[in-house]
Amino acid sequence: MRLYLLPLLLFFLGQPVAEAQTNAGTDVEYKLPRRTLVLEKALIKLREEGAQLSYRPDQLPQLSLKVPGGKKSLGGWLSFLLQDTELTYQQSAAGYLVYPDATLPEQMLNVYGVVQDKETGERLIGAAVQVRNENRGVLTNEYGFYSLPVNGGNRRLRVTYIGYQPYEDQVLLRQDSTFDISLVPDRTLPAVIVRAAPATGAGLYLMDTRASIGREEVDRTAGLGGQADPLRVARLLPGVESGADGVGGIFIRGSESGHNLVLLDGVPVYNVNHAAGIFSIFNNEAIRRVDLYKDGMPARFGGRIGGVLDVHTRDGNLYDHRTSVSTSLLAAQVTSEGPITEGQSSYLVAGRYFWAGNVLRQASERYKQDRGRQGRIDYDVYDVNFKLNQQLGKRGRLYLSAFRGVDHYSNYTYATDTVTVLNPAGAVFRYATPRSRFEEVNWTNTVAALRYNHVFNRRLFGNFRLSLSDLSVDAAYERSDSLNEVNLPSKTGDIFSGRYGSDIGQIGLAFDGQYTLTNDSELRFGFEGNRHSFTPLLNSSAVPLSFHPELSSVSKTQAIEPEEVVGYASFSGAFRGVNYRAGMRLQWWINGTNYVNASPRLLLAGQFSPKTTWRLAFDRTVQSVHQVSSTVIGLPSEMWVPSTREVAPSTATQVSANFQQRFWEDWNLEVATYYRDLRRLVSFREGGDEENWVNNLSRGQGFARGAEFTLSRATPKFRGWLSYVLSQSRRQFDDKVNAGRPFDFRYGRRHAVKVFALYMPTPSVSLSATWHYGSGANYSLSRESFWLVDPTRLSDEDRLQTVDLIEEKNGVRLPANHRLDVNAQFEWRRAGGSRFGHTLDIGIYNVYSRHNPIYYDIQTDYFSRDEQLVANRDFIQVYLAPITPTLAYRLTFGRGGGKPGQ
Repeated sequence: MRLYLLPLLLFFLGQPVAEAQTNAGTDVEYKLPRRTLVLEKALIKLREEGAQLSYRPDQLPQLSLKVPGGKKSLGGWLSFLLQDTELTYQQSAAGYLVYPDATLPEQMLNVYGVVQDKETGERLIGAAVQVRNENRGVLTNEYGFYSLPVNGGNRRLRVTYIGYQPYEDQVLLRQDSTFDISLVPDRTLPAVIVRAAPATGAGLYLMDTRASIGREEVDRTAGLGGQADPLRVARLLPGVESGADGVGGIFIRGSESGHNLVLLDGVPVYNVNHAAGIFSIFNNEAIRRVDLYKDGMPARFGGRIGGVLDVHTRDGNLYDHRTSVSTSLLAAQVTSEGPITEGQSSYLVAGRYFWAGNVLRQASERYKQDRGRQGRIDYDVYDVNFKLNQQLGKRGRLYLSAFRGVDHYSNYTYATDTVTVLNPAGAVFRYATPRSRFEEVNWTNTVAALRYNHVFNRRLFGNFRLSLSDLSVDAAYERSDSLNEVNLPSKTGDIFSGRYGSDIGQIGLAFDGQYTLTNDSELRFGFEGNRHSFTPLLNSSAVPLSFHPELSSVSKTQAIEPEEVVGYASFSGAFRGVNYRAGMRLQWWINGTNYVNASPRLLLAGQFSPKTTWRLAFDRTVQSVHQVSSTVIGLPSEMWVPSTREVAPSTATQVSANFQQRFWEDWNLEVATYYRDLRRLVSFREGGDEENWVNNLSRGQGFARGAEFTLSRATPKFRGWLSYVLSQSRRQFDDKVNAGRPFDFRYGRRHAVKVFALYMPTPSVSLSATWHYGSGANYSLSRESFWLVDPTRLSDEDRLQTVDLIEEKNGVRLPANHRLDVNAQFEWRRAGGSRFGHTLDIGIYNVYSRHNPIYYDIQTDYFSRDEQLVANRDFIQVYLAPITPTLAYRLTFGRGGGKPGQ
């Protein structure tokens, strides 16, 4: 007879006796000494004290216990001694029996907690928490929280995260348990861009559709001037494009830059660029990681019809004060972080200033003088990140984060040429051709969030957010070109000018909940409420800027203030080997009329084999705010406008498939295909009077489709990939845009090849190289101009308009875009806990000096030919930079540190 059946037999045969002894035994106390005892030795001492106790020695674990000493009942001592074992006890007529708990492995329990960096206390997003040798695991969420359903008993818990030493420990689960885990950074392993879900694993792993970019890998691939930029690394991923050398924004799978949802700590950002896209507003020193979604959108993301960039900032070091001072050829920056109350609260402040603007000012003056012009370029940039976080009790944490970035750009050029013409009669005529150009753009980004997250219980995690986002832009542009006969009042010429302003604000309140069920299933749900404010202004004509209304005349009382209410839910689970996530997002947009839109989402994923995975996704998205660009003013004049009675929200439907095959241990092949259908797109119509933006919008549709092939390899010292993308993106609007004919999306590149390689011969040295090739962007090029008389204008100066003749919108393809960049990074830190660390980056931007055209400008020169005054128009290629050295240095103050006692 099995030993654990003995209590049941005694129960039925001697119930009255057992009850009597039970009542009597609870009054007897037994003494144990205060010392460390092996479990079996403690049980022997209890028997020596007279306790009626039975057990099998071969079932007892070799466990040492710190016994507090004193007297307790036998049940009290057994509860203490057996709490970290798989044993239980039961009282019978024969006394107390200690035996294995056969029901424990059948109980479904939850282990939950947070995963963090041991040195800094930073929560780690996307860390893998697994039960060793079982097909069960989860990834930590945006706040490092995890909840893993497991069977009771002894389980081997394993936690892994890129760039950290794996954590593994034996845990005994007798009830729902909290385990907060600290991972130790591994200096011997290079960081890696997590490109997609692993090819092995199960459950929620297969449905992780994000590509993640960490701070360390960005730091090792510095860009122009040595400036590390997360978006530069994002552009190296397949399906992500931009204009030449980053100018123009970021375009995900054929969508506009304004179609992307960009979040900074959960708050939408409406402009992500400094210097028109040469580098972004995201300071790498303040960034923890960036998650990019191209498909398989979780239901919590919405409001845009393109991709998602979810940017997370660092919390600040909880255990040690650290300061870093760095400079590159473009900017200087200072970052400071540290504990307010050690282990409980911390701060982070990071600021940048674009000091190269002073150099640009002087260089532009010399450049213009060498070409017979006057003027200069001014450009000033700074941004600041700030963050506080505070632990509230054992289950809550409060975050306050803020960002502010300011850009000021101006460019003034003036030149006068003199042309002498000899007519057939021998008369000499001299003409002066003064030309001037002025442009100015100012924009300010402000983002703030107050967040509180709370672990309600073993299964429910919630995050509350109060947010603010504001973008204010104003711009002015004037170009004049005249022809004056010297010493005579006669003059002909034209002036073209424009003034543009846009202010968009958003205040929001949101809740996001995560409820973990059993068997690899999860419920994610939440709501949002947002109040928007739009104040657009666009004015253009053939009069000097002094006649335009000042931007300050745009009053807040003219603002359009729509409201938005959103609710969403998604359920993740598995059925017969197929993992699924089904979600729904409902949006109610209120602005003069009501728009209610449903956005269903479905994701299916599975494995053909342990090394082969597949994924299918269906995403429908809705966008009620529209970014439209002026076709007149000639500056970066993207205006954000809301959906109204006349302008319905845009929608997109995307179907996609993904296949991954792992070869050997370190090679991976990924193939992805997609088709995206775009409806109710919005654009400015061509040649209209844009003072009334609603009346000058065109509606249209489009599509994007493509196939992406990526071969990647990952070893302890090498990370890299080679990708090729074949894609197409088209648009078609009403007859006010390109006469109603379809045309190619400007940044739709038919072919794109990208190479990324990172090699670390030692932990302190890293070498990186990136190369990309893309088909040239599509461009609307004016081959000639003509004069047009507008009888509706009041003044004579206004009636005569210069109109550029464009045969086909985006009908000219610019030359192919390709560039090679290399970088070497060296780190020094003395052994023995030195407080000083040094990092030096040396590289070359655009190694073979490729001139990738951003756009073509038209320059008019006058000269005498055959005794006539002739105007010659030349196309001037505008590009960013030839071969350029990159250099950056960072000095860090601070100890390695770590949580005390760990």
